[in-house]
Amino acid sequence: MSAVPPVDSSTDDLIDGSFELHIEDDRMSATLFVEPPRGGQAVTEAQVRAALAGRGVVAGILDDALRQAVERHDGLSTRIAAGRKPVAGKSAFFTSLIESPRQHHDEDDENDENDGQDDGTYARIDYRNMGSLILVKPGAPLMRRTPAVPGTPGFDITGKVLDPAKIEDPPFALPLPGAKPSAEDPDLLVAEIAGAPKVMPRGVSVASLVEIEAVDLNSGNIDFDGTLRVKGDILAGMMVRVTGDVFVSGTIEAAEVHAGGNITVNGGIIGMTETVSTDGQEQSRAARLVSGGMVKARFILHAEIEAAQMVAAEREIRQCFVDSGDSVVVGPPGGQNGIIVGGRVRAMTSVQSGVIGSTGAVQTDIEVGLDPRAHAHLTALQQKRQGLAEQQAKLEKVVMFLHANPQKDVDGIGDRARKTYKQTFTDLEALKAEEAELIAALQPKPDAYVAARKTIHSGVRIRVGHKQREFREDYPGGKVGIGQDGEIAMS
Repeated sequence: MSAVPPVDSSTDDLIDGSFELHIEDDRMSATLFVEPPRGGQAVTEAQVRAALAGRGVVAGILDDALRQAVERHDGLSTRIAAGRKPVAGKSAFFTSLIESPRQHHDEDDENDENDGQDDGTYARIDYRNMGSLILVKPGAPLMRRTPAVPGTPGFDITGKVLDPAKIEDPPFALPLPGAKPSAEDPDLLVAEIAGAPKVMPRGVSVASLVEIEAVDLNSGNIDFDGTLRVKGDILAGMMVRVTGDVFVSGTIEAAEVHAGGNITVNGGIIGMTETVSTDGQEQSRAARLVSGGMVKARFILHAEIEAAQMVAAEREIRQCFVDSGDSVVVGPPGGQNGIIVGGRVRAMTSVQSGVIGSTGAVQTDIEVGLDPRAHAHLTALQQKRQGLAEQQAKLEKVVMFLHANPQKDVDGIGDRARKTYKQTFTDLEALKAEEAELIAALQPKPDAYVAARKTIHSGVRIRVGHKQREFREDYPGGKVGIGQDGEIAMS
């Protein structure tokens, strides 16, 4: 704020006009207060402009507003200069051009058997919309890239240019197996081979499809980049590792299956209760499945399941350890026959079943509201970051030593050390960003819930976020979540 004293007057009882100039909003605007004279000289436009120049205001001057404020000299606030904020641009974005299978159930359940009305308490899942295989042919459009639109610079009233925020304009994440940009349109990604597409944030890969009769001793273990279709069973003791989806027409026994996409089993997943001795150590013979998408089966017994998205069983999950990045749903839509008994089931969003627990009070642990995979991933990241930090410290000593002793820098060792040091710094920054995302994922999901359509038995322990409740007697069906008071509530 600056106040300009009255203009000098030769007559003591005459008072000249005066004005005050205010620079506001971090030099984005200026306002003027003009006091009228009392017998003396009025403030002139030239005086105000001189004051503006003295304060460094050279841009965005509102000439008409300035003249009117001087002419009115009514003592009111008038904005006489205004900057222009930068206009943000738009980052590049990617749009999938292939139809993805539905992987999430409807939130509204029109077949709620409790009262026959859609009260939103339970969710519905339609198995016909899950696990469908999509294939593309060579040349099929997969993804459209829309380039970034740059922003428009602004300025403040001192004439300083205000640059808009930096806009990201990343290309397709090449190379993408089985896909390439179109020769006619580099912003269009097309399939290079026939196969099953997998959508990623900045591209789509196409995995070749392999079909075999069974995974057994005749086939040997399976490990390849693509999608696997098994007409029969995956037998106990076998290993399957693919980057795409796994479709099994029969059953998965006590085998280990890793898939970058979905695992769909028309039959069941049947592990074994006993352990085997290997090199003097007891090892579980439970089935073990790890999926980057969802896992669907008719029933799941004695298995360890880890899925980035949904786990769904049409009949039961019994004595299993299940981790889901989204939901666990057991039972047909609107039915009360699904059951979860024993073991531990964890999901980020919800666990839904007809019955949870059993009449024999078998201990059954259900946990929702926290990402079950984030803790392990965070620990691994922290260990990796510590290793990179130690490597960076050693490289820094090498670079400093060679700088102080240039005669020791032979065979380009200094250049290699500096290059490796720079790459290590880049890797550390990427790890820190990923670690921050994981820490955010460890915050409890406030609307997570557990729903049992028919019964929650004694012996069931339910944890929602950081709150836990143990059921010591049988309860009719209900929905368990966090109430308004921040404690576990059942409705």
